[in-house]
Amino acid sequence: MGALVDRDCEVRVLVRPAAPGPGLPWERSVDVVHADLLSDELGEALDGVDVVVHLAARREGDDQQRFTGTVRATERLVEAMAGTGVRRLVLSSSYSVYDWSAATAVLDERTPIERARLYERDGYAIAKVWQERVVRSAAERSGFELVVLRPGFIWGPGRMDISAAGVPLGPLHLVIAPRARLPLTYVDNCADCVVAAALEPAGAGGAFNVVDGDDVVAWRYAREWLSRERPGVRPVPVPYLAGLALARLASAIARRAFSHGGRLPGLLVPPRYEARFRPLRHSAEAARETLGWTPRVPFEEGLRRSLAQAPV
Repeated sequence: MGALVDRDCEVRVLVRPAAPGPGLPWERSVDVVHADLLSDELGEALDGVDVVVHLAARREGDDQQRFTGTVRATERLVEAMAGTGVRRLVLSSSYSVYDWSAATAVLDERTPIERARLYERDGYAIAKVWQERVVRSAAERSGFELVVLRPGFIWGPGRMDISAAGVPLGPLHLVIAPRARLPLTYVDNCADCVVAAALEPAGAGGAFNVVDGDDVVAWRYAREWLSRERPGVRPVPVPYLAGLALARLASAIARRAFSHGGRLPGLLVPPRYEARFRPLRHSAEAARETLGWTPRVPFEEGLRRSLAQAPV
């Protein structure tokens, strides 16, 4: 929200009633409304609002809780928007909605959304796919402009432990597909793209990947992160195809041994494994060309900022 304040926008922030008190530098510059998206308290929050930026999703809890906290909450929001003056909704979706197995060399906005194996994916991916369906249906009914953003791995100070950086295993850290290019977006760059999506007229109706670039590989990222935050933990490279073969074997055994396929760790479920580690190129040219977005914080600077604030 600080990025919108910096653009001299009048900003109203909706926060949960149980959220912590003030603590962010921009909070005195915004109108704060305490309300729950699952409640009937949204009328006041939307009064006089022109653009809604929807960043909320539930990541914790079981799959049902994540679905309710993400999808049902979004349904309540778009229901409350009906009949108001809101003309545009910007949804922060996720890179996880894509069918990674269907991508060819480059994962971009033309890559299909996961459908055939959706319910083999994790609860977060399922919820985000349904969240996009909800807002698209609502936009068709109500006529508001919709802009969908699909960030890659958002990283920054306090948030360097991304899932694509590997798997901890005691004193070792398995870096799967070590040469795979990571779809990273530094937190400040991602915020700039949200602002562009809210303000750029040409963005109406579009879906945009938010990826700073794809020149950073998993091995480099993991080594930089581990050397500072987890000294003594040794990174070990694991070829992508070897891990995928293991996941497929485990999945086949589980299907034979259990009537419903059992419950394997996510790493051993092939669609989840692919969505986390499959080596691809990544493109955000649509956001650059249509929204005029340019990532202003390069990887080296983002790394310096992140490690400067990391615990030693």
